[in-house]
Amino acid sequence: MGLLMPLIAAQNATANDVAALDWVPVAEVPEELRDPLCRSCGGRYIDPLAGSDVSGSPESADIRARATQSELQGDDIYLRGGVTVEQGYRQLRGGDAYFNRDEGEGRLTGGITLREPGLLLRGEEARYSTETGEASIEQSEFVLHEQHLHGSAGQLRRNAEGLLFITDGSMSYCAPGSDEWAIRADSIKLDVDEGVGTARGAKLDLGGVPVLYLPWLRFPLDDRRRTGLLWPDLGSDSSGGLDVAVPIYFNLAPNYDLLYTPRYIQERGTNHELEARYLDQKTGSWTVGGAYMAQDDQFLRDRPQQEDQKRWLGVIKQNGLFDQRWRSRVDYSRASDVDYLKDLDTSNLDMRRRTNLLQLASMDYLGEEWLIGAEFQQFQSLADDISNDYKKLPQITASYRTANTPFEINPIFLGQYSYFDTDDDRVTGQRVYLEGGATAPMLWQYGFLRPTVKYRYLEYELNEQGLVAGNSPSTGSALASIDGGLVFERRTGLAGRGLLQTLEPRFYYLRSEYEDQSDQPDFDSAELTFSYNQLFRETRFSGRDRLDDSNQLSLGLTTRYISDEDGREYLNASLGQIFYFDDRRVRLNPQDPALDQSSSEMAAELNFYPNKRLSLRNSLVWDPDSGNMNAGSLQASYRRDDNAVFNLGYSYRRPLTQVNPEGVTEQAHASAHYPLNNRWKLFAAVNYSIEDATSVEDVVGIEYDTCCWRVRLLHLRYFDNAPGQNTDFSDPDLERKRSTQVQVVLKGMGGFGNRVSDLLEDMIRGFQDRDY
Repeated sequence: MGLLMPLIAAQNATANDVAALDWVPVAEVPEELRDPLCRSCGGRYIDPLAGSDVSGSPESADIRARATQSELQGDDIYLRGGVTVEQGYRQLRGGDAYFNRDEGEGRLTGGITLREPGLLLRGEEARYSTETGEASIEQSEFVLHEQHLHGSAGQLRRNAEGLLFITDGSMSYCAPGSDEWAIRADSIKLDVDEGVGTARGAKLDLGGVPVLYLPWLRFPLDDRRRTGLLWPDLGSDSSGGLDVAVPIYFNLAPNYDLLYTPRYIQERGTNHELEARYLDQKTGSWTVGGAYMAQDDQFLRDRPQQEDQKRWLGVIKQNGLFDQRWRSRVDYSRASDVDYLKDLDTSNLDMRRRTNLLQLASMDYLGEEWLIGAEFQQFQSLADDISNDYKKLPQITASYRTANTPFEINPIFLGQYSYFDTDDDRVTGQRVYLEGGATAPMLWQYGFLRPTVKYRYLEYELNEQGLVAGNSPSTGSALASIDGGLVFERRTGLAGRGLLQTLEPRFYYLRSEYEDQSDQPDFDSAELTFSYNQLFRETRFSGRDRLDDSNQLSLGLTTRYISDEDGREYLNASLGQIFYFDDRRVRLNPQDPALDQSSSEMAAELNFYPNKRLSLRNSLVWDPDSGNMNAGSLQASYRRDDNAVFNLGYSYRRPLTQVNPEGVTEQAHASAHYPLNNRWKLFAAVNYSIEDATSVEDVVGIEYDTCCWRVRLLHLRYFDNAPGQNTDFSDPDLERKRSTQVQVVLKGMGGFGNRVSDLLEDMIRGFQDRDY
């Protein structure tokens, strides 16, 4: 018993010290305050002054003082035993106190505390001013509740502006008593209003061991933007070796900033990356940036015939809305070579898969009755064997904004002028597209009916090149359609839940004339992928180069199950098919034979949301004539309250014509973010090619997470295939690349390794990185 008493006394003393810092164990925290950070840390700081009225200055408030004994000697006041001083929202407590009324200054001794909303200061002796709010505390401890920071100081001083000056002190984001990392410094200045701290003679301690010395360190106290050196980004790639980036952020003004990142890649050299952002009420938001590498050693070894050694990327993005009428957009990217993104953008696999870079500028006028827009668009190809798409220089579109007023005739008008150019010897020229007509929507509670009639006209003015005969081909075609549906409802139930079930049959009849378009080019059109939504479209082409002929009837059926309690949709399922009464003779390639099937494939969709955690999405395209499934996908996702995510997916596509030489594409996807416990978490994802029996892309990773720091290690494998190619992944000569990324976060101080977060969000559907 005698041996246990000192241990019990020490534990009680520690618990009392923690409680004195306003730290509350998680078991005692109210349920509504037990957020993920609270559970991770085993508790949280709870400010007893939270919710206080801070609208008035405490310096202008009356002083209220209480003590066991008091003595007045002229302007001097002596308080002894359990001293409490309150001035507005400011509170001081201590053993004994002295106060001079004339000077407005005093001194507290004997276990003192000074409180303001969001701030706690503790110490052995304090000097303070009731007129300015200045205070100086010896051998002190402090807590910033909202910032989740606490620390200690040989001396802590608070000036009239509210700045905290710490001498010979330390601070940490960790829970009291478990300082797994801390900043120890000769001096620290904390500006809570500005949300920034500055330390001089600083050492970063991990587990009590100094690991980094910095003569000067500036760090954030909240998520506001601050000028300074950000934590490095560290990784390794099989094609580049060690990869270290050190971002430097410049907060130049409230509406513009700059990020410069020198990036050293072991096998390549130094890449200089820059991003500038600007926000203006009239011109909108702008992002201008890029990268420059004077010489890429690895690129020269891979492509010795390359004449220009410089590698660069330029990016301009803009979005604006002026006076709620004028909408503008710029999305321009250009790279020095087709391999730039594949070699140097390691943060996102989607970028590696891109086949081109968009170069777009547009301006729209959003009128009450008219929408008018002008667009300039071209692409830079990122594949050696793929030609650049046509340039639109420009495309101008005007359309009438139909009010869709029920039971009235609503006019339809759309006009579009386009000029198409290209850098090769394909045909170029101008195109004018016009359509005009009327629609008469009829809406009831039990259904709808929408008849539409219009005429479409297409005319070209072509340059004398290419294989197109004639310089001014034109065509016109009338179109009529009627779209209608009914909604039947009935009350039902499942597993004790009240449900509303709907049955929604829909029909869509489309009739459009055939006109010969064999003498007309294809500038921007393509055949749309067949799906359930395609049943109710008036064209099977994208773009404006083909006025398709049709005489067809689409039939579809949808059912829904909707919660009586909150209106949430638990399930929806749709099935439909098109029945053709004539052959479709208009083709994208005029030499292709007419489509003579009497019916389309059957398209089906099923979406099931049994609860807020689980979702199942399925789509099928099935050919009843051949009995083949031509396309299908299945996606299942499950999310738990602890941020765990599980995904399973499957996709299948069969080529429908001999024009497309590609074989069956069949892939499976699985990904997960799985917390093993409150500390350890696993990441994994794989995209698997079933026809090639190999993984196309896969990633595995592990995370260790504590209250105040987190580290992630991620390893990625992928094939270095050329963009836009149908790759044979079973080819033994196809090179598989590997990349290792590390992310370290000192909570409350930021971290390095943002590329890891980008990769996880890319590979694991639904994964969201945490801010705590």
